[in-house]
Amino acid sequence: MAIHLSTPVAALPGIGEKGAKDLKNMGIICVHDLLWYVPHRYDDFSLIKSIKDLQVGDTVTVQARVKSIHARPTRIKHLKLVEAVLEDETGELSVTWFNQPYLVGSLPVDSQASFSGTIEWRKTKCLTNPIIERSGKGVHTGRIVPVYGLSGSITMRRLRDAMIVALTASDELEDWLPDEIKRSEKYPSLKEAICTIHFPETQQVLEQAIERFKFDELFLHHLLFREIREDRKKKLAQAFSINESDLKAFVATLPFTLTASQKKSAWEIVKDLEKSEPMNRLLEGDVGSGKTAVAAVALWQVLHQQGTAAYLAPTELLAKQQFEALKRFLPMFHLALLTQNQVCLNNESCKRADVLIALKNREIDCVIGTHALLQEGIDYEKLSLFIVDEQHRFGVKQRHALLQQDKTHAPHLLSMSATPIPRSLALTLYGDLDLSILNELPKGRKPVGTALVPESQREDMWKHVRSEVESGHQVFVVCPLIDPSDKTGARSVTEVETMLKKGPLSGLKIEVLHGKLKPDEKQKRHEEFQSRKIHVLVATTVVEVGVDVPNATVMVIFGAERFGLAQLHQLRGRVGRSSHDSFCYLISDNTTQKTKERLQAVVQSHNGFELAQKDLELRGAGNVFGNAQSGFPDFQFATMADGELMKKAKDWSDKLLDRSDFFDVHPAAWNRVRHSLESVHLE
Repeated sequence: MAIHLSTPVAALPGIGEKGAKDLKNMGIICVHDLLWYVPHRYDDFSLIKSIKDLQVGDTVTVQARVKSIHARPTRIKHLKLVEAVLEDETGELSVTWFNQPYLVGSLPVDSQASFSGTIEWRKTKCLTNPIIERSGKGVHTGRIVPVYGLSGSITMRRLRDAMIVALTASDELEDWLPDEIKRSEKYPSLKEAICTIHFPETQQVLEQAIERFKFDELFLHHLLFREIREDRKKKLAQAFSINESDLKAFVATLPFTLTASQKKSAWEIVKDLEKSEPMNRLLEGDVGSGKTAVAAVALWQVLHQQGTAAYLAPTELLAKQQFEALKRFLPMFHLALLTQNQVCLNNESCKRADVLIALKNREIDCVIGTHALLQEGIDYEKLSLFIVDEQHRFGVKQRHALLQQDKTHAPHLLSMSATPIPRSLALTLYGDLDLSILNELPKGRKPVGTALVPESQREDMWKHVRSEVESGHQVFVVCPLIDPSDKTGARSVTEVETMLKKGPLSGLKIEVLHGKLKPDEKQKRHEEFQSRKIHVLVATTVVEVGVDVPNATVMVIFGAERFGLAQLHQLRGRVGRSSHDSFCYLISDNTTQKTKERLQAVVQSHNGFELAQKDLELRGAGNVFGNAQSGFPDFQFATMADGELMKKAKDWSDKLLDRSDFFDVHPAAWNRVRHSLESVHLE
């Protein structure tokens, strides 16, 4: 059977209907989808050695004959061992597998196979749980091997075998990157790159393929910018005139004095709103710098001149919190909250349909909700201003889709981000956005005392945590995982909750908050913490953005080495939100010098932009691929560490897009842009 990009994955060897259902849960339906399901890491088994040359610590492939093999029970219930002796012409090697008794039948004496793993020392050199391959095809052993995320019945072996067959359809992929770029940068063809990303022959060609895909994303990003710029030129936004005395009078009603950078950013936004050209501005603010207050000024400028607005927040908790804050700042206007689980009009709960009707009839000045707002069928082309919080979840394609809602009118767009990005990178990455930066803390805020706590000092740390609670304050404890994991060794929410209740914080009211809780449970925990019914909240990074509890004065972070410096800074920003002295304790069981250096950077600096730059210097490109780290919707491969590549993509786009006939000469590039834009839904 010929395999094509449109072929259903059920037709691939070893997948079948059950496997196809499991792959569908991962968003994989056809061969095209599978080819873009890239590995999250690689095991390098390309080193092939004879048994006598093996060294402890070698990650290696051994090609050998099974001399003996048998299974035996152990004293541990449910644990069975399979032990074998392998031999080649140079010597013998002991091998052990756990809970794989079927191997005695499938790997009989005298059978030949390849065995891949890491050589250990247990009275003698040995292999534990090596990967076995008898076919001699070199898919699972003897090479750099892809490691994929799995689901349901799908095993690594089945997925790799299916991928090998799926790659036969890679000829059908349209290579849209201009030949001029590929020649100059020595990038592989799209077919070569996709085959390499799954089954690389060498580390060098893998790095070339990864760079090609990163460049593709960044170059496409700038092609999309061009379309946005062209769209903006064709459309008009509602212009809002400036009355400085009225504006100053409103700012005077705010319950705090704006910082210099808040005033500067607010003025830049107000000046944008004065124009009939749609505003497209990014407001970057360090943790606690007061982005909401600046947003309130923008909203007032629009709403008091009979404009309408929508405020999109990344989570229900933050939407509810911003709704409450904006009601305080803008009591003269009609505001609505619209999320999946909560609907409010001003201060009263109501039905979803009531809000939609009120919006249509312009009886609501501003609606606040999550990005699910974009699915509600709201008549967005009539809105004057969109504010998008945590804009890195709202990519350039979504911005384009917003502009497409109306042929002649476009809303002003204010994007906000608490994720610090060095200015030079932000200007390169967000080529279609003007940039404002908040880099000051409001008056009265104190820096959060931060310490890296060794094992010997943790008892004293917990005594201090208890004393803070006894003084009437509250505590965040953040863990990398929800449930225990034998694989990573990192502390989980459930483990830490149990440890604290039985140990150093016994008797205190301790609850958990994480992504597996139902939305109403999350909301309840959040409200109980805000109302001081909970002393200690043990959570995952769901508290990273937007949780505002001024009474919380301590943040304890387990597994601190597992987070980026900017993320640690975000988490630390959940405390220090009042005039009380506040503290952040970093706990790491990784004692390497590199880890200590990274974490000491957080101890020594309270500037998020400095830490973001330091993180890039220390971590480099981090993981192979970027989506897990960055959360930027337009990128699967590129990360914030790819500053030089961002500049290269921008330079190429500036050079090529100066040619008015670029898309005529490169129709494949236009197809890629068009497909990218057509595939975007405001979700």
